[in-house]
Amino acid sequence: MPPDYAPPPTDGTGTPDGWGGTARVAITLAVLNERLETIEEKIDAIHLTQARRSDDLELRVRTIERWMYAVPAGILTAIVSIALTITQNT
Repeated sequence: MPPDYAPPPTDGTGTPDGWGGTARVAITLAVLNERLETIEEKIDAIHLTQARRSDDLELRVRTIERWMYAVPAGILTAIVSIALTITQNT
């Protein structure tokens, strides 16, 4: 069964006109390399942003944990019970 597309025309040397030549390949590779570098820079920027966000979130969680463990539950219970006793008696 023949292919569904027509073969590209040749320039007489056997190299398809419009497909071939090392100059075209080199230009195509240069363009692809430039696009790849752009994508890599964007990925690096996203990675840095995410790293900062996760560091900030970790700092917040650690601050909350520090506060929770610095104030024992017994002291909080005593303060709440004193406040409730004062409000009920007045």
